Amino acid sequence: MESCQKKKQKELETPTELSDMPDELILKIFSFLPFFKEDLATRFISEYGKGLWAPEPNAMFDDQSIDTSMSFVYGSLMSKDAQILDSLHLKLSNYYSASDINFLVQLGVNRSVRELRIDLFGKTLELPCCLSTCTTLKELVLDNLRIKPVPRWFRLPSVETLQLSSVAGGNSGASLIRIYSVHERLVVHQNRYDDVTMININVPTLRSLSIDNRKGMYGRTGGFWINAPSLMFLNIKDTFSNCILFESMPAMIKSDIEVTHTQSEKFLESLSSIRHLSLCSPTSTTPYPTDTKFPNLEHLKLCTCSAGWQNLLACMLNDAPNLRSLTLKLRHKNDINPKSIWEKPTVVPECLSTRLEILKWRDYEGTEHEKDMVGYILANATFLQRATFSTKCRNQCDSRFSELKSMERVSEICEFVFD
Repeated sequence: MESCQKKKQKELETPTELSDMPDELILKIFSFLPFFKEDLATRFISEYGKGLWAPEPNAMFDDQSIDTSMSFVYGSLMSKDAQILDSLHLKLSNYYSASDINFLVQLGVNRSVRELRIDLFGKTLELPCCLSTCTTLKELVLDNLRIKPVPRWFRLPSVETLQLSSVAGGNSGASLIRIYSVHERLVVHQNRYDDVTMININVPTLRSLSIDNRKGMYGRTGGFWINAPSLMFLNIKDTFSNCILFESMPAMIKSDIEVTHTQSEKFLESLSSIRHLSLCSPTSTTPYPTDTKFPNLEHLKLCTCSAGWQNLLACMLNDAPNLRSLTLKLRHKNDINPKSIWEKPTVVPECLSTRLEILKWRDYEGTEHEKDMVGYILANATFLQRATFSTKCRNQCDSRFSELKSMERVSEICEFVFD
């Protein structure tokens, strides 16, 4: 009985936390860690013992500021409490082994990290294995790096947002998207050094997708194939891809699309269920089959930078019977002269005679093509409540607005607003 009590007393006296150990032993343990510097470790141990260190919910490990960065490392090991880490940002400009990077990520995983960002300044990353079992991570951002092939067994069990910014590595990025199979938001940023031509995004549960491909390399062909039947929000800014393919997206609510190259005539066919659409496209032909309708479309923003914008607008008015708000804006100034005046429809589009309430025209220049279109809308939009116009050229705004005021309008309640 006495021996049992002595054994229990000994267990109580044995330190179970790193912070309970003698300083000399703690320093010895720290010496086996990556990035160890004796003077930094000694100073931290002293400050920790005096209660001068407190955990921060947002941590950064920057190898260009190693003095402050090591506080995160030592503090994560010393602290008795399991403080939740809201975010961890690793900025590693020098070369480090996979085990060193895994060590830093594991510290975050041990503290239930929710957002992890890794920036390797163009070097190669082998995804840390500990991420495959982390159940607290909600957002993963990989920035400016190459990625090694991702094993098929690898999973990101709780990640809701995946952001790939300038991630190279052939099909490795695509394989990472493939394992991103139970989540909601994907962000892809490409630059001229990325070596992926065609990116396949096949994520059945994806709800939000953002693509920024405005820093690519001229002359490179490629694009995106998107199969996301649960997608509700789509944002594409792409000045380089010559091929963007959509599979059916029946849940789509809102989309902002800005492309430079002419796309397939079926480009918008998969967005037929959309409610809010913002479109900037150079195509002079209708980017969807003639039998496509947009019965749910209520808000349309259309860029007038292409030569065929009038034809595209006329088609959209005909095919969106429930359109309530129309915004026209010149996003990109160009020297392309619009094609000949469009032929007015023989039958007034249903949305003009029964639905359209709001018209906004940004950067209105008062060209013959613009006056022809706005005159048609005002003469046929029976329930139009407000027409707002703005212009960049203040010197000519008075004459342009005077012309607009003199145009015939069928709606007796329509209010003109000039910004």
